[in-house]
Amino acid sequence: MRVPDITRAWLVAREVFGMRHFWEQVEALAGTVDVDARIAVVLEARKLVERATRWLLMNRRTPFGITETVSFLSVGVDTVRASIPKLLSGRDLAGFEERRASFTSSGVPADLADEVAAMVPFYSAFDIVTSAAAATRGVEETAAVYFLLADRLQLGRLRDLIVALPREDRWTAASRSALRDDLYAAHAALTRDVLAAGGVATSAAERVAAWESVNAEAVKRASDTLGEIWESNRFAFTTLSVAVRVIRSLVGPGS
Repeated sequence: MRVPDITRAWLVAREVFGMRHFWEQVEALAGTVDVDARIAVVLEARKLVERATRWLLMNRRTPFGITETVSFLSVGVDTVRASIPKLLSGRDLAGFEERRASFTSSGVPADLADEVAAMVPFYSAFDIVTSAAAATRGVEETAAVYFLLADRLQLGRLRDLIVALPREDRWTAASRSALRDDLYAAHAALTRDVLAAGGVATSAAERVAAWESVNAEAVKRASDTLGEIWESNRFAFTTLSVAVRVIRSLVGPGS
């Protein structure tokens, strides 16, 4: 990967997520918020920018225009930002509320705590925006389907287990990152499938129900296999790879 391409992607991520204003807010916490809490805030933001940079390098042909890419992503990303946490449910909502409570209890102002707590589900913003464009659907509608699918298929649980895999050397770290990327890609593809199968559905729940009805046998097979994995309580790279493959098996051939 060329350094100019990495720099270009990082600049896009910084602008789209408004990180310059964010850093100003973090700097203003000096002297009023404990240093450990400030470090935790910085680390959350760094992970968001790093993952967004990685996404751009994997999903956009380089060299892409900085201005054009920022313009394409910004409005949709702002819509996703405004939709969190009202579109979250289950594990994702519980995680958001736990992170927010942790930051506010450390003295981080409420608005900033909300923003930082939303950064984990915000990792998916680029997938949501591009899926909305591909399906010619609204960004908020797409986000609603995306997060509902995460709850129905326990994708948040699977993601957290993958993130928790050991990183003993560069190869295990690379394998873990690749598996996580595969899960995010499958999640985005499933979202596009659900949007395509929704027919006259008017809500995310109706769209997901319509998709589940059309794919009832495949969904049951996947649910049974995932249930066996959860019950085994053995969450190594091998079992989680099977779990991601099961999710990928639900994606339609056109995706």
